[in-house]
Amino acid sequence: MSKILLIIEDDPYVRRVYERLFKFSGYEVEFAENGRVGLKRAKILIPELILLDILLPDMNGLEILAELKKDPEVSSVPVIMLTNLGDDQTIRKATELNADGYIVKSSAPPEKLLKMVDKYLTKQGKKVEGV
Repeated sequence: MSKILLIIEDDPYVRRVYERLFKFSGYEVEFAENGRVGLKRAKILIPELILLDILLPDMNGLEILAELKKDPEVSSVPVIMLTNLGDDQTIRKATELNADGYIVKSSAPPEKLLKMVDKYLTKQGKKVEGV
C-alpha cells in the first residue's frame, strides 16, 4: 500500500517535480497550493507525512505548522518543513513549533529529498535534518 504525502507548495513547477518524483516511487501524493487548502486537506486525508513550504500566499508555513500541531485531529502527523529559507531564526522557530524536520530545498535535489522522506517514513518519529 502506498503512503500518502501531502505537499503544501505554491510553486506549480516545484509541485510537478515533486509529483513525478514521489508518484514514480510509489507514493500517493496530494497537493495544496496554499495554507488554508493545506489545513483542510490534512484533516480530510490524515497523511503519513506533510511537506510544508514556508513562503505561501495566504498563510506562511510557520502559521500552518502551529495550526496543525495544535489540532488534535492532525497533531500527530509528521511535518517536515521544505523551504528555501535556511536562516537560523526560521529553523529555530520551526523547531519550537515542533516541526519534525527541516530541509532547505536548494540543498536537497529531488533524489536526495526522496531518500530523506523514505528514511523518515521508515524510521517514523526520527528528526530529519536538512543538509
